[in-house]
Amino acid sequence: MNPAVKQLIPAIASFAKEKEAYLSKTKLLKLLYLFDVEYYRLHRTTFTGFPWKFFHLGPWTNEFDPVLEELVGAGELIPRPSSRHDYDSMNYLPAEAREIGPLFTSFLDEGVLNRVLNVWVERSVGEILDYVYFRTEPMENGVRNTPLDFSVIPSQQPERYARTASNTPPGVMTRMRQAFKERQTQLRAQQSGDTEFTPPRYDEEFFQAMSKLEENSA
Repeated sequence: MNPAVKQLIPAIASFAKEKEAYLSKTKLLKLLYLFDVEYYRLHRTTFTGFPWKFFHLGPWTNEFDPVLEELVGAGELIPRPSSRHDYDSMNYLPAEAREIGPLFTSFLDEGVLNRVLNVWVERSVGEILDYVYFRTEPMENGVRNTPLDFSVIPSQQPERYARTASNTPPGVMTRMRQAFKERQTQLRAQQSGDTEFTPPRYDEEFFQAMSKLEENSA
């Protein structure tokens, strides 16, 4: 892991606070992944150095939770329960304002992070999840429970993301339902087999996002 991640996370939290954007644990993890995708596109290496894995329904790394807990324990991040009825998870706030610029020696690299945050930090978790799962190259080519291959990312810039006219991107509910059904089928097959199986820890906010999308479609 790149030691600068411990400065990167509070800087992202500061950016989110300035935008008055809610920063949950899930959103923060996916923002780090999206930054790594775009940083790799430029440098052919990730910034965080995290060993990203296709875990259940999205990119995950076992190094994220310990870093987050360390930053909270050190008082660098402050977890606050949401005051809004439509959020059930913690909002992570910076203990003090942190700038993005000092993290980088290159304005180009600083610009990569700024672009990612400007596009995504104010988006809903559901919209971020849809983009991450279905429109980033490592996940598009990924296999569950295996490391994500960032080498499939082309060097050229992808088509710029733009929100569709609807509040819910076309096809997002269908794809998320299908992914969830496939995961259920896989789990049932594993549980009915002879091998020992440890029940997975589902991403709670993913199911919350799915529930909200289902309600919007009703």
